Amino acid sequence: MEIKQYLALIRRWSWLIVLSVVISGSVAFLVSKNTTSVYRAQARFLINEAPGARGGNEYSQILTAQRLAQTYVQIITTNQVMEETIRRLGLPFSPEELKGKISVNAPQETQILIVSVEDTDPQRAADIANMVGEVFTDQNLARENQRYAEPIANWQNRMREIGAEIEELDRQINELRNATSPDEQATLARLETQRNEARIRYTDAFNKLNDLQVSQIQQSNNVHSIEPAVAPGVPIRPRVMNNTLLAAVTGGLLALGIIFLIEYLDDTVKTPDQVVEDTGLSTLGAIAQIKAEQPGERLIAHNKPRDPISEAYRVLRTNLSFSAIDKELQDVLVTSASPGEGKSTTTANLATVIAQTGKRVIVVDADLRRPMQHKLFSVPNNQGLTTALLDQKTAVAQHIQPTAIRNLSIMTSGPLPPNPAELLNSQRMTHVMSELRKEADVVLYDTPPVLTVADASILASQVDGCILVVEAGKTRRDAFVQAVQRLQKADANLFGTVMNRLRPGRSGYYYDYYYYYYHYYGVYEQENQKRHSSSKIGKRGVGWLASLMRR
Repeated sequence: MEIKQYLALIRRWSWLIVLSVVISGSVAFLVSKNTTSVYRAQARFLINEAPGARGGNEYSQILTAQRLAQTYVQIITTNQVMEETIRRLGLPFSPEELKGKISVNAPQETQILIVSVEDTDPQRAADIANMVGEVFTDQNLARENQRYAEPIANWQNRMREIGAEIEELDRQINELRNATSPDEQATLARLETQRNEARIRYTDAFNKLNDLQVSQIQQSNNVHSIEPAVAPGVPIRPRVMNNTLLAAVTGGLLALGIIFLIEYLDDTVKTPDQVVEDTGLSTLGAIAQIKAEQPGERLIAHNKPRDPISEAYRVLRTNLSFSAIDKELQDVLVTSASPGEGKSTTTANLATVIAQTGKRVIVVDADLRRPMQHKLFSVPNNQGLTTALLDQKTAVAQHIQPTAIRNLSIMTSGPLPPNPAELLNSQRMTHVMSELRKEADVVLYDTPPVLTVADASILASQVDGCILVVEAGKTRRDAFVQAVQRLQKADANLFGTVMNRLRPGRSGYYYDYYYYYYHYYGVYEQENQKRHSSSKIGKRGVGWLASLMRR
């Protein structure tokens, strides 16, 4: 399939594409509008890595920092943090529900934690993001302090004990400050020595405690807020315009997929190229669909000779004349593969345009099962082909009826017989056909469908050629091929096919003649109307000027 055929296909189904786009976009718009808006608030925290943890080479330091960040990501969403956040904010959620609203991310090669919270209330989303970071910071600091809590407490207790001991020694020394006896002076000296030793031990304990506190600071990791969350003003979903556009595009693509699937599965004859591809036959004409309520209105070549469809029948007439160059075309059989494809209407209008050239034409309704020609030409059907076959005493010309169209006569089917195939295959039928050739320049036979009964195959070998009517978009390709094969087996001379009932408005190169003709005559008629209107205006203007001069 060429690009222009794809474009023609899209133009032909453009209504379905537009409908799918409109429906999909409208549904997405309504759903998005009626969906509760969800807001996202983000808070950013910086990981303060302990200085004492930076050991080893550069790669190990980077790896340690990444592991620490991922560890914090997992800890932030634990139930302990969720429960404390719920308690502090008084949230109406369970830990699992709150955890579903929170996502934590640590960008690579950074020491930043991003806490994102999604909620229907923008302010609550910001409060949760900030509080989660605050709770995690407090709990993480408590965990880090827990490692040094016991040794620090031990040294603090030791310092309190030594301090109490020094205070007691100071009191005893103060009491013996004025001692005069040798024993009291000896006791005073001993107490001062013990106080000095206690002070040394106090100083040593103080240094030990200070070392532990410094080590705690160097070995403790923690996080600090660098960008608190603020209440967002725009929801993250639903994004009405994005959803609408995406749904519209999806609907259009889905429609395209359905169209191409339908086209792929469609096995009907739609283009002359398919006719050539399947059978090698040419397309003699392309006839648009005739809009008519009554059978007589289908005779458009007579009722509306300037209609583009009438011109299409003239094109068919011209192409048919080119098909019989070696000998003058005298009798033609018109049939179709299946019922209801428009063979009778095609026969009647083709006969009309041939008669308009001055040739004598006879239309023979050889469809002795479902005749239609008497309805199209509005003539009685009390006599016709069957009476001519059965009444051998009366001349064949007596069974032909005139029509309202000049140079055009008709032999209707006549009363319907019980054995049509036997009558058409008789010697009498051969004689009737011979007599009809003497009465007219061109004889057109309207026969039943090829695949339905054998009537068309019986007559096909006795005429100059056959035309196979194909309804575009309805006739199955396999049925069309079978009809051609059946006629060829009957030694029929197939002139070609007629693409019938094309839908105006659908693009395709085989519609071009229709639109060119329509445009030509449409413009011509518009110019005539303009000239006619101008002449009326001119006459009115001259009359008005003359009456004014008379005054």
